[in-house]
Amino acid sequence: MKVAALSVAALFFAFGIGAQEHVVEYEIQVVLDPQQHSLLGEQTVRWKNSSPVATNELWFHLYLNAFANDSTTFNRETGGRAPRSTVPASSKRGWITVNRCELEDGTDLLATLSFERQDDGNLDDFTVARMRLPEEIPPGAWVEFDMEFEAQLPKVMARTGFAGDFHMVGQWFPKLGVFEGQDGWNCHQFHATTEFFADFGSYDVEIVVPTGWTVVGTGLEIHRDSDESAGPNRDRVVYQADRVHDFAWCSAPSSLMTMVESSFEPSRDVPVAWLQRAQERLGLGADELELPSTEIRLVLPVAQSRLADRMLRAARLAMAWYGLQFGAYPYPQLTIVSPPIGAHEAGGMEYPTLITTGADLTFAIPGLSARSQIESVTVHEFGHQYFYGLLANNEFEEAWLDEGLTSYTQNECMKAIAEEKLVSETSFPIDTWAWERLSHAFDGSFPVRVDQPGWHFRNRFEYYAASYTKAALAMKTLEGLLGPETMARALRAYVQNFRFAHPNGDDLLEALSEYSGRDLEWFSEQVVRGDTTPDWAITRVRQRPLDRESVEGMQWTGTKWQDAATFPPKGGGPGQSRWYIEVDLARNGDLVGPVDVLLVYGEGREERRQWNGRERWTRWAIESDEPLVRAAIDPNGIWLLETRRHDNYWRRKGDTDRRPLWWLMDALRLFSLTPIPWS
Repeated sequence: MKVAALSVAALFFAFGIGAQEHVVEYEIQVVLDPQQHSLLGEQTVRWKNSSPVATNELWFHLYLNAFANDSTTFNRETGGRAPRSTVPASSKRGWITVNRCELEDGTDLLATLSFERQDDGNLDDFTVARMRLPEEIPPGAWVEFDMEFEAQLPKVMARTGFAGDFHMVGQWFPKLGVFEGQDGWNCHQFHATTEFFADFGSYDVEIVVPTGWTVVGTGLEIHRDSDESAGPNRDRVVYQADRVHDFAWCSAPSSLMTMVESSFEPSRDVPVAWLQRAQERLGLGADELELPSTEIRLVLPVAQSRLADRMLRAARLAMAWYGLQFGAYPYPQLTIVSPPIGAHEAGGMEYPTLITTGADLTFAIPGLSARSQIESVTVHEFGHQYFYGLLANNEFEEAWLDEGLTSYTQNECMKAIAEEKLVSETSFPIDTWAWERLSHAFDGSFPVRVDQPGWHFRNRFEYYAASYTKAALAMKTLEGLLGPETMARALRAYVQNFRFAHPNGDDLLEALSEYSGRDLEWFSEQVVRGDTTPDWAITRVRQRPLDRESVEGMQWTGTKWQDAATFPPKGGGPGQSRWYIEVDLARNGDLVGPVDVLLVYGEGREERRQWNGRERWTRWAIESDEPLVRAAIDPNGIWLLETRRHDNYWRRKGDTDRRPLWWLMDALRLFSLTPIPWS
């Protein structure tokens, strides 16, 4: 079944990302049985020990086994239900079996296979396997072995499976874990709340499907021809991918799923306002922000064809925004799959160079088309091409580095799209960050720590609240503390410096600290590694005029005591007064950090101060020519993680707000939807 591959030099040139050495190389041949929804595969794997420590074993992910029975770790953690529906997992069985594994010299490794359950000790879980080698692989050495395997796809759930003739094939082959030297193999079980972690490498994959079926996968399609060796009316499709850490593919009859080929053209698809803003914020010239052309393949149900233009436009906008902010998407092609009816659990997922979105025909109905789901899901999944794809952090242990940063940047991109009115079909009735804060207000009833392995959360909802929402709000809060320009430049440097390098949380926070010149350890320890909650309040304001009539008794002149009634008014003239004001601020939450306070006097004079928030409460004593009429803690809403904001505001009794609908703004403020400054 093997065909001659492109030369290595040509492949590197095609991807335009530099000829760097791989850690792992896969050559895979797989046949899809569309009636049984099963796979028959073989693969040759070459792996390099890039650590300074020798190893005598290999660890593999066998993730389709997560769907084998009711007692797998995945099904225990989901309660036997599909993650995105109420369909019982028992209707969605899937599994994978290794039938042969041999070294180049014929040494049988399959006899040494054992299943590992290092995360939870669940003897019914078979998602991690270990094989022992006859001798150690020293640092810098390679090992090559051949495997044969067969797999049964489940009915589509948790990113993979079939729905009728539609096949979304993810986590489908025996995939090596990551060897971390002294720490051994990083190869976790398949959990309900975790995704994946693997080495960057190259993939040469041959896929055999029924003749005429649509096939898309990670990387580039190199060749397609008929393959009678696998049976009559079969096509062989060859894909190659370089510098990626996983391979997924999708196939379905062309009568069900159609392919639309398009492209991203910078001269056409980069909004001028975005380019100008990026130049100003990043301090870079237009030549330094130049983006390459990129091919786009969209595969969608024939019935959704009328939505193709909207899906492609969303992809182009995402490619433009992320490219300007973090550098060019380095692969020559992006593939997008919109699953058909009945396969929604395959939607909203990312693989290297391949993303799945989600839509249905209701988006073509006037009145319902204004929903921004097509755009928001596409933007989010494309964002993963950076934080999941190019940086490839360990999603088992630090999901927030990918999900949180992707959610943060998705909100910023969607905000930019709305501000420039770049998608006419949609409406954005409320700021994206207001929705995020509202979600956190409902999710935040119990303090949760962001930085922890996915299976350590109490449930999936807590995992989502921490890894997506809280992490995104934490990044937006850092933007407010550091300034938008500093944040943008620091994140760009982080993404550029750690491409293909598997950064961790310390790398991100150190990069932000170094670039901003500010020690952010206090923020990291409390917000990311801790579960502290910000909550400030104005508990009391008391003020009185300091004039002659208000002072009774004797007053010190500097040399002697004198009857206060003989002193002129402290304001300095008739009808003028100075005011003595006391403002009590309280820290009701356990987060200790700086927060801005806005004070508004008399006819609108504003004063901004900062409180370090170290004490549980403080009292500011102020003398002013005018009375205090309004006060607000964190008036610009920098601390988006603070959800109880109704006590952040104070207004002098009897003061009338000149803004129209001021009563409505106060009502919204009480519900903590958004900070309400008075400007």
